[in-house]
Amino acid sequence: MSKKLIIANWKLNPTTLKDAQKLAGSISLKAKNKVVLCPPTIYLSQIDYPNLGAQDCFWADKGSHTGQTSPAQLKDLGIKYCIVGHSEKREVGDTDEMVNAKVRACLAQKIIPVLCVGFGTTVEQDDLEVTDVLRAQLNINLKGVDPSKVVVAYEPVWAISKGNPYQTRAADADHAEKMAIFIKTKFKAGKVIYGASVNVNNAKGFLSQPNIDGLLTGGVSLMAKDFNTIINL
Repeated sequence: MSKKLIIANWKLNPTTLKDAQKLAGSISLKAKNKVVLCPPTIYLSQIDYPNLGAQDCFWADKGSHTGQTSPAQLKDLGIKYCIVGHSEKREVGDTDEMVNAKVRACLAQKIIPVLCVGFGTTVEQDDLEVTDVLRAQLNINLKGVDPSKVVVAYEPVWAISKGNPYQTRAADADHAEKMAIFIKTKFKAGKVIYGASVNVNNAKGFLSQPNIDGLLTGGVSLMAKDFNTIINL
C-alpha cells in the first residue's frame, strides 16, 4: 500500500521558535506515512524536518506587496508544499480567482499547492449540494493548471475545529470518500486529502478509504503523541 500524505498545519502556533523547534523534534522521522510540517512562516527557515510546507503565499514573486511571502522566496528556503485557499483565508477575503493565482504561482516555482476547498458548505447539505459548491470552486481554482500536480484538500468548513479537534464534529468518512471520488473523477486531481477536526480517534476511518490519499491536520498536529500515532496508522 502506498504511503498517505499527512500535513500538519500549525496555524499561529507555537508562540516561540524554541517551542516550534521542540515540537518539530518530537515528530517521528520514520513514520509509516509521508509527513509535511507547516509551521508559521517566520519559523520556516529554522525548522529542521525533511518536508516543510507554507501555510499560504502571495501570487507575485516580488514587488510592492508589504507583508506578503512569494513562492519564489519559499522555493529559496527549500519549501516543497504550500497551503492555498484555506477556509480561514477565504473567510477574510481570498476569492477563487486569488486562490487560482496562488496555485499558478506555486506551480511555476515547482512547489506543490495544497488547495483547500469546501468553504461555503453546510452540515445540512446533501452530497449533491456539496459537489455543486466544490465544482464552482474548483472550476476557478484549477483554471489553466495541470490538476495532477495539485493536492486537493476537502475541508468542509462546518466541521473545522477552532483549536480543539475533539470538540467539533468531523465529516463522515463515507461522505469524505464520495467527495474524493468526485474531485478525482471530475477534476483529475493528483491527490485528494481530508481536513477538518481530524483526531487520533477518527483518523484511521479517513485513511482507510481508498480514494482519500491523506489528511490535513490542525489542532491534533500540535499534540506530538497523538500526531505520531496518526502518521503511523
